[in-house]
Amino acid sequence: METEHYKASVPPPKATTSSASSTPHRQIRRSSTLFQRILVAFCVIALYLTMSTFNSMTTADANLSQYTESIFLPYIYKFSPKHVPQIQTTIEDVEIEMPVDTGSTMTLIGASILPNIDKSIGTPAHHFFTSSKILYVGRLVELPITFHGEGGSQAVAKVPILLVDKSWTCPWYDPSTPAGQFRCPRGPNGEDAVVRDTSKITYMVVGFGRNGPRDGMPYASPKVNAFLNVERINRRTVSPQSMRLGYEISSLGVHLGLTQAIAKDYAFTNLERGLTHDKDPRDWAMVKMCFSVDGKGQHCGPGLVDTGIAQMYIRAEEGFTIPQIFIRNPNQNGTAKMVKRVKPGTKLTLGFPSLATPAMSYSIVVGAGSPMEPSYVFPETSLRPPFVNTGRNLLCGYSIAFDAVGGRFGFRSAGDAFSSSPCLL
Repeated sequence: METEHYKASVPPPKATTSSASSTPHRQIRRSSTLFQRILVAFCVIALYLTMSTFNSMTTADANLSQYTESIFLPYIYKFSPKHVPQIQTTIEDVEIEMPVDTGSTMTLIGASILPNIDKSIGTPAHHFFTSSKILYVGRLVELPITFHGEGGSQAVAKVPILLVDKSWTCPWYDPSTPAGQFRCPRGPNGEDAVVRDTSKITYMVVGFGRNGPRDGMPYASPKVNAFLNVERINRRTVSPQSMRLGYEISSLGVHLGLTQAIAKDYAFTNLERGLTHDKDPRDWAMVKMCFSVDGKGQHCGPGLVDTGIAQMYIRAEEGFTIPQIFIRNPNQNGTAKMVKRVKPGTKLTLGFPSLATPAMSYSIVVGAGSPMEPSYVFPETSLRPPFVNTGRNLLCGYSIAFDAVGGRFGFRSAGDAFSSSPCLL
């Protein structure tokens, strides 16, 4: 574009003849003008790259000294890559061992688990998990959730909860289906969806940036995120001045509320504004990442650290094929006979927000059995933008933190704790 602009700006040669002595001067002027324009273009490009990098670069430590309110929620069971971590909660006097999932945003409870809630109240809503292909349909009802921390401590949040009336395993569901169409359609060959038992559904999803039109989660906004709507800690009402909205998740448990001590040693990267940020300043887009395959290429796009799954999903730039194989489907209940996997021996290197200037980066060799390696790596069809869902094994080497006030996502190495990580067992 810059070259075309320069050519259009050069005046055509004059028809009149000029002396030979004037030719060098015209050449000098033209050379000087060309140099100046190239210099200006270079400066503009450099400024653009600098501003683009700034938007996702690692950030200096924010001053969190004024924030004092926080609570630690230990996991009920020792962390294992094989299972979703769980914390103890109470809703409507019903004790629930609540799974903690960072893959989207919503709390889902089977309607029959809370029998005292009138079935006629609530706002119709649905939620779809793209990884498990499960569709949930029910009603959003605002309810308090009590979190049980260590030493008898408690915190109370109040959020709309999806009371699930119906649920299906729906592999062919289109995530871009408009809100209001609350049913799994028949499959491409006329097959019926598998109906699920709603009496066992208890799930809390506390991630961010998953409310896009193709995510299948149109209600996944900060107002339904239980970790961002804490009202009281140990019977004390918390305020924005005393509690920094956000959380830390590690292989040991969850801290609600960020303080100077909790954020110590974290490397943070800035997040871009989310779709509804103008209405709710707690809404932030997914963290940026880049990855390479066997040391080649640079595939950059959104990234997700998802505690809800043990596997990794990876999608390369359009036109690039990640080395892959087909194996017999290990899921006996699966519909496909053969499934794709990234080829063993393939080296994947990930950097957040980039490979050049990462707040955190790590590598895995598929099949090598390192602690941070997921149960398997599924290669999605190449498409823009590239994408990685790391799965929960990242917690085997790092803790993560989300600052909902400052729009930051951070990583901290497990350090000495890594030597005793449950992922090594």
